[in-house]
Amino acid sequence: MTRKAVALVLLAALFLGITAAASAKRFRVAKPTRGMQIMVGPIAVPQGQERTSCTYLSLPSKKDIAVNRVKIKVRGGSHHIHLYRPYDSTARFPDHEETCDFALDFDVWQLILASQNVLLNWKLPKGVAFHFTAEEQLLAQTHFVDNGLLEAPEDGWAAFNLYTIPERKVESYAGALFGQDRDIVVTPGTSTATTKCVFPRPVKLLALTGHYHFRGTKFTVNTWDGQNTGEELYSFEGYTEPSFRRYGGPQGNPEVTGLEWTCTYENPTDETYTFGPFTDRNEHCNLFGFYYPTLDKNEFMTCVQKEGVTTVDVGS
Repeated sequence: MTRKAVALVLLAALFLGITAAASAKRFRVAKPTRGMQIMVGPIAVPQGQERTSCTYLSLPSKKDIAVNRVKIKVRGGSHHIHLYRPYDSTARFPDHEETCDFALDFDVWQLILASQNVLLNWKLPKGVAFHFTAEEQLLAQTHFVDNGLLEAPEDGWAAFNLYTIPERKVESYAGALFGQDRDIVVTPGTSTATTKCVFPRPVKLLALTGHYHFRGTKFTVNTWDGQNTGEELYSFEGYTEPSFRRYGGPQGNPEVTGLEWTCTYENPTDETYTFGPFTDRNEHCNLFGFYYPTLDKNEFMTCVQKEGVTTVDVGS
């Protein structure tokens, strides 16, 4: 074999080795047999830092779909994974990924799905589904962290598996709730923050999950009717893998007129932390909820407390 031939063989072996290594690092999740998959990544996360990224893409379906089961799987120190659509159904953006450290504008973007777990595998009750419009604009916001209680040794990835049912089988569409306390003040030692919302109409709960940063130790949710705190619906202690509480089955889906949620914090430093996006220097007390029925196929409810005033908005 000539020197040139040997060089070509070695070059080919090197290329194949690089390709194999890159392939091994790629995130692979089995696709739904009925439905579709949305893959987000790779998201580069600097060592010892964190990154919130927005990935713009279109729904890979040429027809409207009804989604009765959702599987969201992530890799790489995930702090949260959200999927949004714009209120303006005609809005279109080039497919791309960019850093977006702050919360999205809720006057522009509507939450559809949210997860804080390595794997969320959620089947909705029979006849209830999320609605997606053919080839609609979507935005996936991913927050990966490589400091504190989370590590991101590899690039961040997220897979959304959307399992569909025929639209004729849909009895009610599902909506999403984003609750946010922008008044939180986490002083040294133990502190709490509470937000209360009354909804424009009663809704039946599908799921709840709470969200805070590293100083959070407990998240609780109770019913709230505008005057009284009622039944406890959700409780989670700790930080990593916050519980995603599903409702349904023999006990049914609780109907509520409003919700009250409380975050408890332990701050061992002399610093005071306030609302903001960064886990090392800010805190959160956010609630994610899902409910039915909706008045429109696409519905999103926000409950935001700011400067002592709580505002509830419902859009579609």
